Amino acid sequence: MTSDKLRVGDEVRFRLAGRIVVGKVREDRGPIGVGGRRLYLIAYEMGKGNPYTIEIPRDEIEVVEPRRERA
Repeated sequence: MTSDKLRVGDEVRFRLAGRIVVGKVREDRGPIGVGGRRLYLIAYEMGKGNPYTIEIPRDEIEVVEPRRERA
């Protein structure tokens, strides 16, 4: 997990209640976290049709690399 800025629309993963959850960055909230940590608004689903959002500091988020198609 790095301190690089994320872009809106990036697919990311994070830990929530001991589980790995995948979501998308919806908003860069800026350095408003404790000690000036940059927060991001992440949208995710827990089961089909159950959308949620959460604000998470950058150091708790990992970017999901896009899958490459096989030739």
